[in-house]
Amino acid sequence: MTTGEPRTNRRVGVTDDAQVHCWVPDSVRLAATGSGPLDGVTLAVKDMFAVAGRVSSFGHPAWRATHEPARATAPAVARLLAAGASAAGLAKLDQLAYSIIGNAGEGTPPVNSLYPDRFTCGSSSGPAAAVAAGLVAASLGTDTGGSVRAPAAACGLFGLRPTHGLISAEGVLPLAPSYDTAGVMTRDLGLLGRVLGVLAPAPPAGVPIRRVLLPADVLAGASVQTAEAVRAVAVALGAAVGAELDQSELGVFISSEVADLFSRLQAREVWATHAAWLGQHRDVLAADVRDRADRAERLSADPAGRQLADRRAGLEYRAALDRAAPPDAVVVLPVMPGLPPLRTASPDELAQFRLSALKFTAPASLAGRPELVIPVRHQASGLGLGVGLLGAAGQDPELLRVAGRLGRGSGPMPV
Repeated sequence: MTTGEPRTNRRVGVTDDAQVHCWVPDSVRLAATGSGPLDGVTLAVKDMFAVAGRVSSFGHPAWRATHEPARATAPAVARLLAAGASAAGLAKLDQLAYSIIGNAGEGTPPVNSLYPDRFTCGSSSGPAAAVAAGLVAASLGTDTGGSVRAPAAACGLFGLRPTHGLISAEGVLPLAPSYDTAGVMTRDLGLLGRVLGVLAPAPPAGVPIRRVLLPADVLAGASVQTAEAVRAVAVALGAAVGAELDQSELGVFISSEVADLFSRLQAREVWATHAAWLGQHRDVLAADVRDRADRAERLSADPAGRQLADRRAGLEYRAALDRAAPPDAVVVLPVMPGLPPLRTASPDELAQFRLSALKFTAPASLAGRPELVIPVRHQASGLGLGVGLLGAAGQDPELLRVAGRLGRGSGPMPV
């Protein structure tokens, strides 16, 4: 199904938008402005992409109340509409897109149709909820530290964080510009490819993938089911493309230390971008988002030498990963350690989830690399999970091509 017509989700019985809680209060529909490869496709658009005449919420009514309407629609949205797509609505997100949980937006958190008792993850919570419930065929979100990949994995979707800069960020509210990307979620891999083709019509020529890297040394940080799913996808991918399967030692690239380096660099950019607004409105934020804003301010006051050392470490990380995982290699890794957090989880449990998930999402963010999430069904347990395919910069079309060789263009891959 690629038209995005509403369907009944058998898991939660949702048939309308209200039961999914995915749209912002002042959501609007956007009609197609042209015809093309996306004719008949309906979208959800994260409410941080500019729409002419509207004020984006950025996940909080205080932002909407303190900013002026956009003068023009974001090019990414305009491209999709010109290609024949329409938008069913503007979707919720976590406040300032500064969360990976899916619990800190406006009103009731969006419903995860795959796991109704668990969060969708975030910050692209509304876009993921809309696709998972069958209200739309595709969604346009953003990913800075995992905000497309985590919701895709949590809700059983294909999701792409593209190479940094591949898709225009013009007209998209920034969080940490050095790491912000637009991203796409769908239930259908072919549709994801068509959407990417519209958003990035002339991607660089990719290098054929000949090596599959399995970071076996980091799988202990994931649940048994997730580790088994990652291994199964790596084996299947190697067989499908005739690639060598290399059980690599990549723990130096996928670690809590790398995640903390990324979060420090991200936090300083968040403060540099939004210090003035945060200084006046920090008290209205959710507690966990406010805590991150406080940390961002503290880190921004670090001595210049310490900040420079972190920036150099980030560049060295990217260069080292380029050597360990060159363009002809794909790294198969967890997206999250296990299932998304329960809607009843305590603040401490949510904080622990964020830290453990960021270990797996930080590599693509820090290195500006594309990562494609593949939905899988762990047959022994029946769990729906997500597995990440991490490629080299510019390898976005090649990631989609090799994923297609797994033989599951729609729905979860059984493992």
